[in-house]
Amino acid sequence: MAWTPRLAETPRVSVHETGVDREAAFASLFEEYATPIYNYALRMVGDPDRAADIAQDTFIKAYRKLDQLTDDAAARSWIYRIATNTAIDDMRRRKFTVPMGDESRHHDRPDLRPGPEAQVLGGVVDERIQRALLRLRPNHRQCLLLSDVEDMSALQIGEVMGMSYGAVRTLLCRARAEMRDALLAEGMTR
Repeated sequence: MAWTPRLAETPRVSVHETGVDREAAFASLFEEYATPIYNYALRMVGDPDRAADIAQDTFIKAYRKLDQLTDDAAARSWIYRIATNTAIDDMRRRKFTVPMGDESRHHDRPDLRPGPEAQVLGGVVDERIQRALLRLRPNHRQCLLLSDVEDMSALQIGEVMGMSYGAVRTLLCRARAEMRDALLAEGMTR
């Protein structure tokens, strides 16, 4: 099952402007972040169906807590924090395990347009990288994805993960080292 967000296009609106409809504000938030949140969840859990469930739960929680979003500039960090916590809860509930060497896993991508990731990661390399990502500790995977795929700064990652700037930098360094080891285990060398 692929995640297919379905809402009419709406301009970005603030929940806190006078007279703004809550549904319009949520539709705008959903339109902007539905696909990125699904892709992030997919990389976190490695299963398209679970990623779709996590994305759906993320937006349900976001809708319920929309009034807590006081600064529209912080919307990205806010929605990613909800998605992160939802993915971690899902992994804990399911006692997340990935069989090593499962060559038959293939992940559908909801967005068929080639983006920067699709240009860099292709075919077998993409599958090897995904398997290597799934070998990482969840907090290392999260930090690496937020930094290198979602292009967040260490300060933004700190907001999402509830960590200081220095702790994020340290975690990112450890995550990259763990990723290098996982890629070497997949037979990918420099």
